[in-house]
Amino acid sequence: MGSVAVGAMVVGTSMLVVFALAMATLQESVNDSLAEIDAAATPVPDFTIENATNVAGAIVGFNILDGGTGYSAGQVQINGSTGAGTFLADLVIIGGVVTGLNVLDHGNSYLYPTSYFLEVTAPNTGSNLNISTRIGNIVHLNLTNDGSVDIDTDKAWLITDGVNPVNLSNGYHGYIPDTIFPGETLHMYYHNGFQATSSRLSVSIGGLNEASTII
Repeated sequence: MGSVAVGAMVVGTSMLVVFALAMATLQESVNDSLAEIDAAATPVPDFTIENATNVAGAIVGFNILDGGTGYSAGQVQINGSTGAGTFLADLVIIGGVVTGLNVLDHGNSYLYPTSYFLEVTAPNTGSNLNISTRIGNIVHLNLTNDGSVDIDTDKAWLITDGVNPVNLSNGYHGYIPDTIFPGETLHMYYHNGFQATSSRLSVSIGGLNEASTII
């Protein structure tokens, strides 16, 4: 009888050892699987809209009616305007003819007549330059990448007051694709499509949506 009890105890102990080893193996397998899942998980973007500001009465477009002749490097501004907030641009010249402008300052607080005209800011050898401008509202957005993954501006969108979707690669200066690296802040100017100021915008990146008041 005693030997039977001892035998049963040995068998029971052996089974407990086997069970413990099996549980340890199972736990290790579960831990490995969880680690693999964590490693395989794709990090999601994380960002903050630092601020968004209306630039009312800005120059949002121009039309070269006559590129003139004989021009050299120089700058143009709105007729008679001076001081802070004044529109300013470098002339783009080919063969003495003005073919475009590189805008340095969009200006602000211009009123809304049918059009403004530009004038060269310093003496220049050229003549007959004639450029008209268009007034509107520009929004200045500062957006920071708070996450651990790069943000491709081609895959990011913003909407102003519920309309006019704009890709973050399409700012005021045209299509300029960019990458916002972790910790970096994107400084973007875009035309809201109207003369009136805007009140709210939302940004969507990788399924994450953020909204902000425009001041």
